[in-house]
Amino acid sequence: MDIRKTNLLELFKKLKKVYGVALDRELTLDAASLSFYSIFALIPLLLILMTFLTSMDFFLDVYKEIQNIILANFLPVNHEIIMGYINDFLQNSVEMGVFSFSMLFVSSLLFFQTYEYIVNNIFKAPQRDFIHSVSIYILMIIITPLSLAVAFSISVYIASAMAMNTYTSSIDILPIIPNIIIWVLFFILFKLSANVKIKFGAAFISSFVVSVAFTIIKNMFIYYIFINKSYTTLYGSFSIVIFLFLWIYVSWFIFLHGLRLCNYLNNKKSLK
Repeated sequence: MDIRKTNLLELFKKLKKVYGVALDRELTLDAASLSFYSIFALIPLLLILMTFLTSMDFFLDVYKEIQNIILANFLPVNHEIIMGYINDFLQNSVEMGVFSFSMLFVSSLLFFQTYEYIVNNIFKAPQRDFIHSVSIYILMIIITPLSLAVAFSISVYIASAMAMNTYTSSIDILPIIPNIIIWVLFFILFKLSANVKIKFGAAFISSFVVSVAFTIIKNMFIYYIFINKSYTTLYGSFSIVIFLFLWIYVSWFIFLHGLRLCNYLNNKKSLK
């Protein structure tokens, strides 16, 4: 009985610890802060990303597919309507003046500074200087679309090769390609964001766990939206914007807990 009681107490302590981490007040506030700045930085970040993707011939063949994957995962509800609004904003941004461009630049800078502060705070890492921070941001902007395009191309090539093989023709990996793309995206962000050396194993495992959790919660979120008609009835078409803001917050909440997991694994001596 004493052994069983001890085991139950240990289990209770572990569950209490997990519960405390999951509902960490600091992370919830950090997710809210990043959500706020994401709203203002969304257009300039998409403008930079899509300009980079469309400026190189290599990306033109996979640009539409990558765009659809990103939208389906990060704008899971009514993403066609929201993307229509975003495309209008992007077209207007081409004609904006120096003052408007400066405001977009400042909003992006504030987002990155807030993001870096929160990430380094999670990893207990020192803050980067301004020049180093800007160079990391540029590197992430370049590497992220490049890695997504390469991952998509490799996945499609493997799927085509398996389809042509007699033994593997019945296996269809195309449905999981979006999940692979999201996993690669999380891996890059986990590996580069913090001002500390991140072990490959820590970034690999934590990004996989977060990508799985992200996919599951995204499907639960979509299901909740469809069965809960109260927001649509109350707010009408404006509910699309509310759902977008809510999902941005949920996404950051998942991502920040993934960073905390990455930090935990990074400090374990068994991982290299």
